[in-house]
Amino acid sequence: MGIESMRRRRKGILLSAAAGIVAVSSLTVIAAPAAAQGYVNVIAGGQVTDSAGKPIAGATVTVTSDAQGFSRSATTDKDGSYQIPELPPGDYTFTITASGYAIYKEDKVTLRAGSASNRFALGGEVEGNSGEIMVSGKRIRTSDFDSTTTGAVLDVSDIATRLPVGRSLQSVVLLAPGANAGAGAFGGLPSINGSAVSENAFFINGLNITDFRKSLGAVTVPFDFYQTVEVKTGGYAAEFGRSTGGFINATTKSGSNQFHGGILFSWNPNSLISKTKDTIYSANQFSRSESASMTAELSGPLWKDHLFFYGIYQSRSIASTGAGRQYFPATNTFLGTSRTFYRTTSPFYGGKIDAVITNGQRLEFTYFNTSGEDTSRYYGNTNSLANRFNLTTGQDGPYQGYTFGKYGGANYVGRYTGVMSKWLTVSAAYGRNENISFGQSINGANSTLPPVTDARTDQSVSLTNPGGSIQSAEDVRKFYRGDVDVYFKALGTHHVRFGYDREDLASTVQSLGNGGGIGYTILRGRPGDAYGVPVGTDYVRQSNYKVGGAFSSRNDAFYVQDSWSLLENRLNLNLGLRLDRFENKNGDGITFYKSGNQWGPRLGFSFDPIGNQTDKFYGSFSRLYIPVPANTNIRLAGGETYYWRTNLFGGLGPNNIPILGAPVLYSGAVACPDTGIANCDVTGTGRAPDTRSLVAQGLKPQSADEMIFGYEKRIDRWRFQTFLTVTRLNEVLEDAAIDAAVNNYCTAQKIAGCGNIWGGFHQYVLINPGSPAAITLSDPINGETGLRTVNFSAADLGYPKAERYHRSMTFRAWREFDGVWSIEGSYVYGKTYGNYEGGVKSDNGQSDTGLTQDFDQPGLTRGMYGYTPNDRRHVFKLFGSYQLGIFNIGGSFSATAPRKYGCIGTVPRSVDPYARAYGAAGAYCQVKPDGTINTDPTVAFPAQLVRRGTAFDGRWLFTDDIDISTKIPIGRSTATLRLSVFNFLNLKTPTNFNEFGTTGNGTASIYYRQIQGYQGARNARLQFQYAF
Repeated sequence: MGIESMRRRRKGILLSAAAGIVAVSSLTVIAAPAAAQGYVNVIAGGQVTDSAGKPIAGATVTVTSDAQGFSRSATTDKDGSYQIPELPPGDYTFTITASGYAIYKEDKVTLRAGSASNRFALGGEVEGNSGEIMVSGKRIRTSDFDSTTTGAVLDVSDIATRLPVGRSLQSVVLLAPGANAGAGAFGGLPSINGSAVSENAFFINGLNITDFRKSLGAVTVPFDFYQTVEVKTGGYAAEFGRSTGGFINATTKSGSNQFHGGILFSWNPNSLISKTKDTIYSANQFSRSESASMTAELSGPLWKDHLFFYGIYQSRSIASTGAGRQYFPATNTFLGTSRTFYRTTSPFYGGKIDAVITNGQRLEFTYFNTSGEDTSRYYGNTNSLANRFNLTTGQDGPYQGYTFGKYGGANYVGRYTGVMSKWLTVSAAYGRNENISFGQSINGANSTLPPVTDARTDQSVSLTNPGGSIQSAEDVRKFYRGDVDVYFKALGTHHVRFGYDREDLASTVQSLGNGGGIGYTILRGRPGDAYGVPVGTDYVRQSNYKVGGAFSSRNDAFYVQDSWSLLENRLNLNLGLRLDRFENKNGDGITFYKSGNQWGPRLGFSFDPIGNQTDKFYGSFSRLYIPVPANTNIRLAGGETYYWRTNLFGGLGPNNIPILGAPVLYSGAVACPDTGIANCDVTGTGRAPDTRSLVAQGLKPQSADEMIFGYEKRIDRWRFQTFLTVTRLNEVLEDAAIDAAVNNYCTAQKIAGCGNIWGGFHQYVLINPGSPAAITLSDPINGETGLRTVNFSAADLGYPKAERYHRSMTFRAWREFDGVWSIEGSYVYGKTYGNYEGGVKSDNGQSDTGLTQDFDQPGLTRGMYGYTPNDRRHVFKLFGSYQLGIFNIGGSFSATAPRKYGCIGTVPRSVDPYARAYGAAGAYCQVKPDGTINTDPTVAFPAQLVRRGTAFDGRWLFTDDIDISTKIPIGRSTATLRLSVFNFLNLKTPTNFNEFGTTGNGTASIYYRQIQGYQGARNARLQFQYAF
C-alpha cells in the first residue's frame, strides 16, 4: 500500500513501546523465504526490519485469522526471520511488536499458496508540528523466494465474480500458462506442457480425486465448492507425485465466525446459443442445449473461535439434443440419420467442518457426494428413408431405445494438524474417493438383440440396437498420509518436511454386450481387402467380447524435502527425494506388476541477485513417476474374451441378425476359441492369463525428467516471469504383441509349431518399448511342460524406444486485483515431438490408458515420430477485469496455434501383416504423384509412409469471452446480476479434422481432412445471486 499517516495527540494517547503503541501505520512488506507449502495449509514466513533494511531480532509477529479468530505467534531470530507453519489459506491480521517501534497492525492480508511470505520494515516515531506522532512507511509485494514451482494459483471465489470462466475445474486450469485443451476426443481435459491428458493429478483438500481407472480427469465437483485452485505445471516439491504432467491442488471453502449464506441461480438458455456449422457427420443446426442450476450455501460458527461449518447444495438440470447426418458422394447429398436427447437432473451436496482445538491444533473434515443419473433417448435409424431423421423438417424417426446411466459417489477426507513446538509440526489424513459407473443400452423392441452394423458402403448403418452393452464399474480409493515438519539452523536455516502416503485402490467391472456380448459388422470386399475377400463379395465380421472381475492396486511413497536458506536468505536450496512404489494385481488377486523402489530427485534453487527479494533466478530438476492405471489390470490381466470371426454373408435372418456363411480362411487367421476353425483374430480367450506372461521382468514404470530455469521480478502488485521448460520421457509402459518375435525365435532355435500358437495376436506383454526384455512365454514350446523365459533384445521385439520431448519458453506478467482492476497475460512458445503422445491416443480417441495401439505391432510404429497431437507452437492468453462505477467488466482472450496432422491408414501386408489386421491404424496412405493424399475410393495409388504431423495444419483458434456484473446492496446483504458471453464474436473455427486417409481395408477415404468439430458457438450465461 502507499504511504499513510496516522496522527495521534500526544496527551493521553502516546504509549511506551513496552506497553504497545497501537497504530495502523505503514511499513514495508516484502516476501522473504517462504517455507514449502503442503496440500492444504500454508506457512507464513518472512522477515522484520527497520526502515533502512536492518533486521530486527526479538520482534513478535502475531497472525490472527480474520475468519476464524485463532491466533499464532512467532519471534524473529537474529536475522529478523520468522515462520508460522500450518495456517489455513485465507485473510489474516498481522500484528508486529518490537521494542522501540510502534505496533504495526494490518488486516485482510491474504495468505495462500504462492503468496504467504512478507517482510515488515517498521517505521520509527516522528513528532509532527502539532505535537502528533507520525509513523510512515510502505508495503511492497515481492516474490516467494524459495519456490521453484511454475504454474498459477487461482482464487476461484474471486475470479468467479470478475472473469468469464466456465463453471468447471478444467476452465480454471486452462487459465494457467502451459495448460492447453487436449486434442480431439479429449478437448475438455488439460494437457500440461505437451503431456497427455492422462498424466495429470487432481487433489482437493489433500484427497486424490483423479480417475485412477484411466487417469482421465477427476470426479466432478461443483464450481462453487472450490476456494482456490493451484495449477502446478512444473518444479513441484517431493511430496507431490504420481504425475508426469500437471498437479492440480484445490481447496474448498470453510466456515468462519460470521454467518454467511446465499443462493445463486445460473442459466444457460438455448435461445442465447448461436448455431454451429454442420460437419460431415453432425447436423449441428438441430443441436439444442440448455442448463440451469440453483446453488445454496450456508456457513458460520457452531462454537465461536473453535468450531465452524460450511455447506453447499446444488440442484441442476442439463438437457441437450444432437442429430446426425450421412453423406452420399454419388449424389453429393446428405440425409439425416438419428437424433439423441440427453438429460440429467441429479443434485450435488457437500460440506466442511473445521475444529480449532487450541491455537495450533486443528481438525478438518470434508464430505461431498457426486452421485447422479442420466438418460439418453434415441430416435431414427437408417433402415429406410422414412425411418431417418428428416433434415428438412426436423421430424424424428421412430423411437429406437434409450440408455440409462449412473455415475459419481461419496467422497470424504479427514485431517489433523498439530503444531507441537516452534520447531515441530505433524499432520495426518485419511480419506475415501468413490466413482461408480453404470450404463445400459435398451432397445425399444428387444434389448437382448446384439448390435448389427452394415458397413458395405462408405457410411455405416445400424440395423439393430443404437447401443448394445451393459457396463458396470466401481472404483474406490482409500488413502492414508502422515507428514512431519522440522525447523532448525545449521549452516543456515532449514525446513525439513518428510512423510509417507499410501493409496489402496479397488476396481470392479462387468462389461457385456446386449445379445450375449456378440456384435456383427457387414462388409464388402474391395481391392486389396485385408481378409482376401474378392471384390464385391459380402462378408461378416462377428465380434465376441466379455470382460469382468475385481482388481486391486497399491501405490505408496516416502518423501523428504529440505528447504535450506543460505547467505542471509539470498540463496535457497530445495533438496528433495521421493520414493515411489506401485503394485498391480489381476482378477485372481495375484500380483502381476511390482515396480520396486523408484527414486525421484526433486532439486531446486533460487537466488536473489539484488538482495531485496523482489528479483530471483531459479531452477529445478525433477524426476517424476506415474502409476499403472487400473485399466491395465482390467484389460491386460483380466479374464477378457475378445475375438473376431470372419464368414461370408448369408443374408439377414430374423431381427436383422446376419446369417453366417462359409468361414473365410484368410492369411494370419487363427483357430476360434469356440469352433476351432481358423477364421478368427483372437486377442483374449476368456481365461486370466498366467501373470508371469503378462509383464516383462524388471519393468520400469513411466517416468519423465523435467528441467526448469527462470527469472522473476516483482514490482508492488506487478509480477514478471520468464522461464524455460525442458521435459523428456524416460520409459513408458505399453502392451505389445510379441508373436512375431516368438516365431523368429523359434525359427532361429529350429522349434516347430510356434506359429500355430503365436498367430500374431496371441501374447500381449507389458514392456518398456525400445528396451531389452526377459519375457515368459504364455505357452510351452518344443514339447516342454513348463513355460520358457526368453531374453529378447530390443531389435528382436522390433519396437523403437517410446520418445516424447517438450521445449517451451514462457513469458508472463500479471497484476493482482486491488479492488479496481487486475490483468494477466502470458505467451508460450513450445514444441512437443516424439513417437508417443502419452497414455492415451488423440489420433483415434483411444482412451485405453497404457494400452493404446501405439506399440501393438511393430508396423504400427513406422512413421509415428513427429509433432504430437498436443504440440502447440504459440499460445497467447490475456484476462482481467475493471471496476467501472457500479459495474465490473471482465474479459478473457486467447490465441492458440494449430495442431499438426498426419495421415492414418492401413499398414501394407508387405510391411507387417499383423499390423495390417488393425485396419486404419498406421501411417501409410495412398499418395498421388503430386504428393497429395488420395481421397477417391474409386482409384488406387501405392501406399506410402506419411510421417506424423507432416500432412497439413489445423487452424488457429481464437477465444473471446466477456463478462459484466453489478452488485446491489440490500441492507447487510448483496444482490448480484451478471451476464457472461462466451465466443462473443461467434467465431466458427474448425477444431478437429478427420485424420484417417484410408478405410479399414486400405481403400482411400473421402472423409480425409473433413472437419469433425468446430469451436463452441456464441452462448450466454445469466446469473442472479443473493448473499449475506
